[in-house]
Amino acid sequence: MEYLLNLFNGNWVDEITRLPNKDFFENIYPLLKKSNTTFYLIYLDLKFESEEQSEINFVIARIASIIKHSVRIPKDFICRSSEKGFVIILHGVNEIIAKQISSRIKESLDYLLLNYGNKNIKIETDIKIEALGGAPSE
Repeated sequence: MEYLLNLFNGNWVDEITRLPNKDFFENIYPLLKKSNTTFYLIYLDLKFESEEQSEINFVIARIASIIKHSVRIPKDFICRSSEKGFVIILHGVNEIIAKQISSRIKESLDYLLLNYGNKNIKIETDIKIEALGGAPSE
C-alpha cells in the first residue's frame, strides 16, 4: 500500500503531465508481473527535435493530453517513464485490442504537428508492447 501513499502525496507524480512517474512504474511492474490477471504494457518512445527544457515540457504536456484521450481512464494507467517516454498499462483487453490501441496512439502522435514560438515540432513514435501476468505457465 506504500505505493498508493507515494501517489497520493505526490512523490510518484510527474510535475509536467500530472501522471504517475517512472518511480511508480518501477514499483508497480513486479506486482503486474506476478498478477494472475494479464496486463498489456505499451511503451512509447518519442523522438522530436527540441533544445530547451520549456519546449520539451510543452511537447510532453500536449502528448500526455492526447494519450489520456486515447485510453480508457480510469481502467488504464498512463505513466511518464522518461523525459520522452510513456508506458500505458492496459487490462481487460487481449493482444489484438492492445495492438489496435497502440496503433491509434501512434497515428495520432505521428500526424501531430505542434507549434512552439515560431518552430514547428514533428513527433516520431516508436512503440513496443509487452504482455505481463496471467495464469502461470505449466
